[in-house]
Amino acid sequence: MPWQGLDTPSSALGVLGPSVREQAPGWSVDELYGNFRWAEHLMCASGGAIGVADYGKVAVQVFQGVGDWVFAPALYDVASYRVDEYAQLLDAQGVDAEVPVEMQRHSRTFIRQLAAEIAADPPDIVGFTSTFMQNVPSLALAREIKRVAPGVLTVIGGSNCDGPQGPALHRNFDQLDFVISGEGERSLPALLRCVAAGASVADIPGLSWRSDGMTVTNPPAESSVPFGVVPAPDYDGYFQALENSSLGPGIRPMAVLETSRGCWWGEVHQCTFCGLNGSNINFRSKAPERIAHEVRDLASRHRVLDVVMVDNILDMGYIDKVMPELAALDCDLRIHYEIKSNMTREQLGRLRDANVLFVQPGIESLSSHVLRLMEKGVSSAHNVRMLRDGMDLGLSVTWNILYGFPGETDEDYQSLLRKMASLEHLQPPTGAWRIALERFSPYFDDPSIGFMFRTPARFYELIYNVPKGELYDLVYLFDGSTRGIAGPLEDDLKQAVRNWAEAYPRSTLLYWIDDQGRVVIEDQRASWPEEVIELDELQSNVYLDLFQGAGWEGVRRRLADGGQVVTDEEARKILRYFVDRGLAFEDEGRYVSLALEVDPYRRKLVDGREVAASR
Repeated sequence: MPWQGLDTPSSALGVLGPSVREQAPGWSVDELYGNFRWAEHLMCASGGAIGVADYGKVAVQVFQGVGDWVFAPALYDVASYRVDEYAQLLDAQGVDAEVPVEMQRHSRTFIRQLAAEIAADPPDIVGFTSTFMQNVPSLALAREIKRVAPGVLTVIGGSNCDGPQGPALHRNFDQLDFVISGEGERSLPALLRCVAAGASVADIPGLSWRSDGMTVTNPPAESSVPFGVVPAPDYDGYFQALENSSLGPGIRPMAVLETSRGCWWGEVHQCTFCGLNGSNINFRSKAPERIAHEVRDLASRHRVLDVVMVDNILDMGYIDKVMPELAALDCDLRIHYEIKSNMTREQLGRLRDANVLFVQPGIESLSSHVLRLMEKGVSSAHNVRMLRDGMDLGLSVTWNILYGFPGETDEDYQSLLRKMASLEHLQPPTGAWRIALERFSPYFDDPSIGFMFRTPARFYELIYNVPKGELYDLVYLFDGSTRGIAGPLEDDLKQAVRNWAEAYPRSTLLYWIDDQGRVVIEDQRASWPEEVIELDELQSNVYLDLFQGAGWEGVRRRLADGGQVVTDEEARKILRYFVDRGLAFEDEGRYVSLALEVDPYRRKLVDGREVAASR
């Protein structure tokens, strides 16, 4: 159901279909991409006023629950639902309510039409996969199906059903016959086998069902599903739906592939704000020999070159075992992975050679103090090095800045604001956002470390008509007391991020080594004087020593090893010059150089001097 992106198939449907076909003989599976139907309906019902771009904007407004609210009238069978209150809430958060309000007018008609289509040739069971804002659209359709075809059974699963959320859904919405909490590759086929045989479902792990009108929830699975039993995804249903859709010509599809679950870092030091792994953070990864084969199959079968790996973190063993095989594939892929931000330049180069061109390193901050509050296990020097090396290697690096952590200080951000202009030639953050209090995160699980008082996020009250105690178990996002920076400093941070994004397209900071082995730097950043800077021998050696990131003692020691003895005062003076001139980044005594290595094919001669060509 909406609000799955239009340009990617559902990873859940991709593996559940094959799982059912393999493990539940006698059952056939049809897939319905209701997201296409909804986008088409909006386009038609609005006379073209609401298009694919509008769908996409709503699809990412998870932290306001916009997509769920849009379908509230369909869930409660009313013409509209709490429009004025919700529009005021969006306005207070700087979100335009005009399009969501218009969309809400069409949701009930859409659900009725879709349910009638399903009821015309009723299946035995309709299953919903629900993540983020797919709850209310799914609940609305399940309710209408039960009204027009009461004999059809319904089941829902997905991350919105994890932990206490699944039983809460089952208790509060009678249109759901079954709810599966946890991984579905085994539980869904087991449920279908029991339904076909008329057998008891009491032994299916994580299943909520009814006995004498009361919800019964089976104990969760004792172990995770091993990746060996997770089939390769089948996306024929998505690409057929795309081909049949009137929206198809305007959509550039991508394939998605899951190569791991859980988080190997989070198993040891879970990031304090992160709840994305739900109740099962145990890290498991796919056998390396499967990955290149499955990528090649997806690319050739569906004629796509963009592949999004939906893992929460890259298995570092894949650097040696998978990347060479991906690099050897005979197609010009564009692969996306989420990675750790302290990867080395050599490791990033291996990713690039394997056509992993889009990375999300989980940078989150450029303050080492704030990163420690997050339990990130990296420093700001690591993160800046990632931005520099990613840019140098031609990778697209997606990241943002998070704030609002218990224990952060104004100085953490005032210091960052003073440094941002030196970074404007590097890929900017997508924004600066206050952290959300997420279920399953350490901040949620342990109130003593920062958020003692919490309530379901305000927008949920404008969506779900359930008792407050039930709402607490049902939802993923919570409101707590405001922690960390606020007020003018928060505004300054957001403005600085906007300034960075504006300056980035017209900023470069490049270096090369001249014939005497000295570093030459060309500065064409928006906020700095346009200048060619020639470093002397000592400065050059220091600057090159900073590429991996170093403290001044380490720099001095390496210089001494190379036969150059400098005093503390000399070393500090050079480092201070680099920082003041914006040629290096410093935080907590760690320095990292910022200039990018010039592409030799972009060199030119100007007035008899060799300088770098502008971007």
